[in-house]
Amino acid sequence: MTHPERGRMYTLDELNDLAEQGDPWAMGKVDEWEQHFSNEYVGNMKDKCPDDDCEQFGEPVTICYGEDGRILDVDHGGWGHGPVREAQEQRKAS
Repeated sequence: MTHPERGRMYTLDELNDLAEQGDPWAMGKVDEWEQHFSNEYVGNMKDKCPDDDCEQFGEPVTICYGEDGRILDVDHGGWGHGPVREAQEQRKAS
């Protein structure tokens, strides 16, 4: 299979997979993405980890919120975890 396939849109994950396999076209697209778009996804690390079960509770993180205000993801930089469990949210609300 040659890349790019005419009329096909590739996800970043697909491009990364192809680049890891040595596809020069995909490597160029991944580099292009990193140069032009990656800064938009860099976290500011101005929040604090709200999960008291996390080893890095209270440490700087970037929290991603949904439209309804609920936590979708807690980004610790090189790794992250999902939202604080419902029980913790209810405990903090009371």
